[in-house]
Amino acid sequence: MWLSLLLLLIVLAIAIRQGPQGLFRAFIMTVLTVCCAATALGTYEWVTNHWIRPIWPKDTLNTDFMLPLMLGITFGVPLLILSLVFDRLIRRACVLPGLADRVGGAVCGFATGFIMAGILAICLQIIPFGGSFLGYSRVAAAQPRTLRAPDAQPPAGDAQENNLWLKPDRFAAGVASVVSTGVFSGSHNFLEDNPDHVQAVGWVGATHAEVSRYAPPKSISFVRTEKVDAVYRMTPADSRSEDNPKYDLIRPETGHEFRMVRVQLNREARDARKTHNFALRQFRLVGQSADGKSYQQYHPIAIQQSDETDVVNRHVRLKKRLGKFWPMTSDVYVPRGTDNQVEVVFEVPAGFKSSFIEYKRGARVSLSFDQTAPAAPGPQRRRRADATTPTPGAPDESRTASASQPSRGRRERRTREDSGEGARVRAVAAGGEQSRFSDELPMTLRSYRRLKNAEVSRDTLSNGHLSGQVDRQENGRDPAVSKFDVPSDKRLLQLSATRLQARSIPGQALSQAIATVQNYFVEDDRGNRYPLAGKYAIATVRGRKYVEVQYFTRPTGAGDRVGKFSRIDESKLQPDEEFVLLFLVDPGVRIVSFSSGSQTAGRDDLTGDNLVAPP
Repeated sequence: MWLSLLLLLIVLAIAIRQGPQGLFRAFIMTVLTVCCAATALGTYEWVTNHWIRPIWPKDTLNTDFMLPLMLGITFGVPLLILSLVFDRLIRRACVLPGLADRVGGAVCGFATGFIMAGILAICLQIIPFGGSFLGYSRVAAAQPRTLRAPDAQPPAGDAQENNLWLKPDRFAAGVASVVSTGVFSGSHNFLEDNPDHVQAVGWVGATHAEVSRYAPPKSISFVRTEKVDAVYRMTPADSRSEDNPKYDLIRPETGHEFRMVRVQLNREARDARKTHNFALRQFRLVGQSADGKSYQQYHPIAIQQSDETDVVNRHVRLKKRLGKFWPMTSDVYVPRGTDNQVEVVFEVPAGFKSSFIEYKRGARVSLSFDQTAPAAPGPQRRRRADATTPTPGAPDESRTASASQPSRGRRERRTREDSGEGARVRAVAAGGEQSRFSDELPMTLRSYRRLKNAEVSRDTLSNGHLSGQVDRQENGRDPAVSKFDVPSDKRLLQLSATRLQARSIPGQALSQAIATVQNYFVEDDRGNRYPLAGKYAIATVRGRKYVEVQYFTRPTGAGDRVGKFSRIDESKLQPDEEFVLLFLVDPGVRIVSFSSGSQTAGRDDLTGDNLVAPP
């Protein structure tokens, strides 16, 4: 209440201050505030990870203050400088009736103050107060059991969030989301990584002061994920009797499913006390809805029970204490066992497409639900971390290798965690059963635009760039094109590729550079390299499906004539959209590796794909 009142007074003070300055000056200040807010929210985490963390004093208990400090600085300093510059450059205001000028200035001032108050509110929610501040906390803070009073009451639950009056923090985050999809957009925008930024920072901070709020990049590792049929409501055994603990099943709601994710907390994730204390709300799963129209985030609802002696691996959502069922989100935990691995369960809509999991603020790792097979029905016996779920009814020998290893014959889609430092960011991974040697186009083109002096003759494309809408190809009137013109002494490898999207700013820059240079190549078992000869993609752009083809049989350099598509943005290709790279190789060779040409990206091993060129 008191925090809401303080923020409201700040908004009113700014509106009163801006009113007499007139509409013109107040409007300029509003525009500058919007730009600075969008820039600050979109960059303060990157600035913290790359500029502040390397120079922050080691082993200090105040590392959690880096994020709110940098949010305030990246917003306030540019805004102050720009406002002073514009005040000096623009000396006169437009001539308007006095009343309209003052009222318009007050309205713009109110918008400016609302955004400023929102940024301040977000900063205050990131600061580790270890409880409420001026009577406000977004959700009930997680507390260690030892700190609960005997007459304590269970928290109201995660769904009941406390919002500030008029929600200035959500307004500021919403402005940043809208702007980030427009002029401030890039290969990844603020909204994609932060579907609800206010909830994320509020829930990470809703814990005891002894628990850190920040974990550096690359400090967690993905182990495995699987679908589970149920979580449990646990009633512990009565110490005065010999009864066993009681577990009641909790099924997911209709249209939802439970997904277990197992991650490892690395040494770097430890706090200044050299511990791995955490609250469930400090994990966050981000991805897209089943229809791909919106980005969503979810926090865990259950955690693996701490008793390692139990042969059944259960995930507990509620536990009875003091005669009441307490949600597991209200506790503080440490990883069970000596491997520092944690199993948490999320309830997500069916068809949810996961993108990454985040631990505290800063540590992220890529995550796809397609990386492992669904779990067998019912509670599972404890398995080693490097084993996948066995097929129901199959013997133990049928267990497959680790979920992180690709199966033979078909290469699983590879994902890499965002390093946070731009290291080993890969723009493209290649392989899979769709790769083949063929001179056929993905479809017969009859309606297309010719770019780069495209050469089409007798149903074949020998050089150039073609682009067209997929639904117009059947009835098009352009000369039909169905094949690539392949020299007689070469064979055309069509290598199915998967776009991997970097999330750090250096990673985006590297991916953009790789996509611009197009320095891809494959290597055969004799050590010969073959540069990129072309590529094609089929993807949806603004609701319409396009096909684009580039192919050059007479390159002037190592693929330097292959450039960006005109319609399709490679950085926004979805996993289910077709993207194929073309290479002209010698007859009879075996292709063993693929590289994007970057020193930091490494290579893809293609030996398991059996890519042998026809003689």
